[in-house]
Amino acid sequence: MQEKFRELLNQEDLALVEFINANCEPCAMIEPTLQQVKNSIGKRLSIFIVNINDIPSVVKEFSISSAPMLVLFQRGEIVWKTPNILSKQEIIEKVLNSI
Repeated sequence: MQEKFRELLNQEDLALVEFINANCEPCAMIEPTLQQVKNSIGKRLSIFIVNINDIPSVVKEFSISSAPMLVLFQRGEIVWKTPNILSKQEIIEKVLNSI
């Protein structure tokens, strides 16, 4: 699964990944915000949600220490990551500043 995840990231020019835990209430709360971000930015950004319990090797590789964790990848490389819950506007600004 780690290989498929890496392959997917490498295919995307810009990808925002939310690392979640299935029992995490804040994780579920941010998902509508991510959809709003996607609607605002459009095709330039792909958004993925990954359960940290499903691919622990990826969690270790990218030093994901908590959930939720937002990580922006550009061509498979980390541009920024934050454990903080950001507003729609904060996420959009961070993504647009990375393009």
